[in-house]
Amino acid sequence: MPWVRRSYNVTADPRHVTIGGSSYGGLGSAYAAFRHPETFGNVLSQSGSYWWTPPADPSQPANPNADAEPTYVAQLFVNSPCLPVRFSMDAGTMELDRTGNGRGILVTNRHLRDVLRAKGYEVFYQEFHGAHDYASWRGTIADGLILLRGKSAGSSKPVH
Repeated sequence: MPWVRRSYNVTADPRHVTIGGSSYGGLGSAYAAFRHPETFGNVLSQSGSYWWTPPADPSQPANPNADAEPTYVAQLFVNSPCLPVRFSMDAGTMELDRTGNGRGILVTNRHLRDVLRAKGYEVFYQEFHGAHDYASWRGTIADGLILLRGKSAGSSKPVH
């Protein structure tokens, strides 16, 4: 971020800085804001992979911990004070768990949304009729950016 700010004249005010991504990028964006709310005040997460858990063996990061509950990221927020971070989240109605282990995109996004709201976070959430693909996300990225920008910029119009 220091390089970005020097090179592109980006604000240092986290209320005006959004980090975002889709799938693992959504997961990473939420985690970056969790770890550095002094830098990132807004998260745009498209079909975030919130089913992810740390591997049982760190030397084998490609092997997920099959015994872990798919609530690792949600638990980070449960176990910490409410941070000055706002979220725009979306997930597709066809992003279901077909294995029966609770690791689907839709369910874990709903769970994180509920955890964040219960903790007092401002969360804009929407579900789209679609699957885990860029064709679906292209329609929601603008919505998320507009919602996050609307309030952070001090807009006089309320954003719902």
